[in-house]
Amino acid sequence: MLKSVKFKQTEGKKMKTIPEVIWEQIQTQQSRPAVYQKFDGPEYESITFDQLGNIIVRMTSFLKKEGFTSGDKIALMSGNRFEWPVIDLAVQSIGAVLVPLYTSLSSEHAKNMLRHSEARALFVENRDLLEPHEAMLKELGISLYSIDRIRDDIPHLRWLRLSKTDMDERIAYLDSLTELDPEAVIAINYTSGTTGEPKGVLMTHRNIITDAFSAIRSLPIYPSDRFLSFLPLSHAFERMAGYYCPLFVGAQIAYAESIATVIDNAKEIQPTIINTVPRLLEKIYENLQGEISVMSDLKRTIFKSAMAQGTKHFRYTQGEVTYNIADRFKDRLYNALVYKKILAAVSPQLRMFISGGAPLTPEIGDFLRSIHLSVIEGYGLTETAPIIALNKPEANRSGSVGQPIDCNEVKISEEGEILVRGENVTQGYYKDPELTAEAIDRDGWFHTGDLGTLDENQFIYITGRLKNIIVTSGGKNISPQPLENALQTSPWIEQVMVTGNGRNFVSALIVLSQETLAKYYEKQGKPILPLEEAVKDPEIFHIIRKEVEDRMKPFSRYEQVKKFILLPEPFSIEKDELTPTLKIKRQVVESRYAALINEMYSG
Repeated sequence: MLKSVKFKQTEGKKMKTIPEVIWEQIQTQQSRPAVYQKFDGPEYESITFDQLGNIIVRMTSFLKKEGFTSGDKIALMSGNRFEWPVIDLAVQSIGAVLVPLYTSLSSEHAKNMLRHSEARALFVENRDLLEPHEAMLKELGISLYSIDRIRDDIPHLRWLRLSKTDMDERIAYLDSLTELDPEAVIAINYTSGTTGEPKGVLMTHRNIITDAFSAIRSLPIYPSDRFLSFLPLSHAFERMAGYYCPLFVGAQIAYAESIATVIDNAKEIQPTIINTVPRLLEKIYENLQGEISVMSDLKRTIFKSAMAQGTKHFRYTQGEVTYNIADRFKDRLYNALVYKKILAAVSPQLRMFISGGAPLTPEIGDFLRSIHLSVIEGYGLTETAPIIALNKPEANRSGSVGQPIDCNEVKISEEGEILVRGENVTQGYYKDPELTAEAIDRDGWFHTGDLGTLDENQFIYITGRLKNIIVTSGGKNISPQPLENALQTSPWIEQVMVTGNGRNFVSALIVLSQETLAKYYEKQGKPILPLEEAVKDPEIFHIIRKEVEDRMKPFSRYEQVKKFILLPEPFSIEKDELTPTLKIKRQVVESRYAALINEMYSG
């Protein structure tokens, strides 16, 4: 029997296109800041909505003058900066199609995507991004443009920020928007993919707008909100949650200088919302655990009491417990002693983290909520524009990725796979009707490849990936993800991949935290060993064995990791072991370490 829940679909009235929706906010917000960025100095500078409108109009005119027209494919390879949405909106405004490319792509992968998409041009951010791909781009013969000035023979966009327009140019631009088709394809998003070749997912105005406003109805955001954007805009999650949703409601976006500077930039610009992936939250958790471990007994007692009160406060917001005057007094007390200080270390104005890309370990989510760091988990895929489900501040379940948003319906198949149907679901994969038919069945259900459950309140719980299931030689089916999540709660473990398909027990490949290693050796008064030497240290091996054993206790015996290997170097994008969103490519890793894995099982 299929278990399903159906939600109200969007009304059948005429839909606006993305540039039209954003232009409404440009007219409404006018002199309010739209985006913040560091340009030529150390301070953040703003661009108002009205200025942003000028820039979009001029960029659209530039594309037309360069001979681009409806249906053309235009690729973009850049880090997060205001020019990214400007180029995207200008491409949409002429009816063309954007092909977003990750900045971490190898030249071979970039070539495959440019060739497959039939891109006429590539906008590249700077010299550093161009150089690894220059020979390949010459071979393909596509037109090349740069955002920063690189050299005289490559047209650049350094002039863009100072753009001004006259009324006639704006009127002509707005007239052209009325000719856009809401059903037209606006982007070909190549999925990073942990297995196989990347696939070109087709997205339309309708897909994006339906998904965005459904998400906003579930998790309200306001013009007063300020987002800090640091996840790659080439990824569907950040593009939706950190670009479309904010601009659709007239909120502000600040661009981090890099992933490494996120916390520093947050202190500077004081965002109310930060979109993130679990790894950043894990880092915050690990740092706080480290601070707790060196607290005096009194401070630790106060902190633990604050956590207990914070947990009660969170349960109160969920309608699970009652609150009295004593609780409100404790809230004020612990806010002054604990919560406020933690918030100040990130952003005093922070309302929430929105976490996506992978499930967050419940233990970490519970800990952060207990100290008044609000974490909202969501779920989605590139093929679903991308949001399928969201938690809400008042309906936020630990370990769940939330309830389906109202533009789609969700059901669980007999095999336990999550299926999705709705206006946010892609029409298919570019030039691949066979793969499209495989992913979307005749009834319109998209097969996510994720395993999960749906409870009586329609909360979705992810249990693993269909293709990642480990089948042991004894016939036991094991999802590696919960095991990996549990192991990564250890401050000693930076990365981990569980393996064991066709074997008689489950094992793990572990990358140690170099930060924790350094602290350990310093405390012992020993020289700090590099990672490749530390993995040979018997004391370190003993510590990790205890960490693994402790974290495997909640699992059934057949699921538990029995052996592990400490790897001499981290998994990386450069070695093709990670996707651009830092998911492990299991087949690549298993192939690379096949000899070590075989040796472990034979020993």
